[in-house]
Amino acid sequence: MIKDIEFKANELLSSYCEAKKSSIKTPVDPIDVLEFKGFSVDYVNDKYALNIYGALQVDRKVVEVNADVKINEGMENFTIAHELGHIVLHVPKMDKNKMTECDFDSISKDNVVEKEADIFAACLLMPESNVKEAFYQIRNSRLFLKDNFIFRLIGRGSKRKRALNFASKIIKQGNFKVSKYAMINRLIGLGLIKGLRYQKNNVNSKADKTIDA
Repeated sequence: MIKDIEFKANELLSSYCEAKKSSIKTPVDPIDVLEFKGFSVDYVNDKYALNIYGALQVDRKVVEVNADVKINEGMENFTIAHELGHIVLHVPKMDKNKMTECDFDSISKDNVVEKEADIFAACLLMPESNVKEAFYQIRNSRLFLKDNFIFRLIGRGSKRKRALNFASKIIKQGNFKVSKYAMINRLIGLGLIKGLRYQKNNVNSKADKTIDA
């Protein structure tokens, strides 16, 4: 499944870059890619619950984004790229007679459709080759994280904190516009970080905003 989704994301990026007569570069601008697909973005206030970041209005070709997400550029970009995932992966399979509001994100986050859109967003914003290039400019081997009392004693913190700090370095090195949590999960998915579970992100996460490289 993941490889198929990555192929779809790369296919869209390639088509987009071909139209722009450029190579795949970071940061990938999800709004520009969205417009390339014929959709626009509308930031809305007080329409969705705080845990609903975006929704797809298929009939109007509009992605509605919860305005609260704008406090975090990484989350904003991921939300738009996530809706792009729905456009590419799921809209073509919808009943054409029911293409009105398509609020995929009202479905449980455990839903397969949502996970697929998240994977698509990660692949689009953090292309594998670009992530690996940035990673190996910093390290020459995979990062293995272990609980270490000495690390905590000298202030280097938990596995999660060390991963966030490392993700920050990759983001800076590769000029990505994503959250640290999104980068951690991409690195885990690519097998570049071992010893840590996938991390849940939060638009209001203080850790994602304050931990520096």
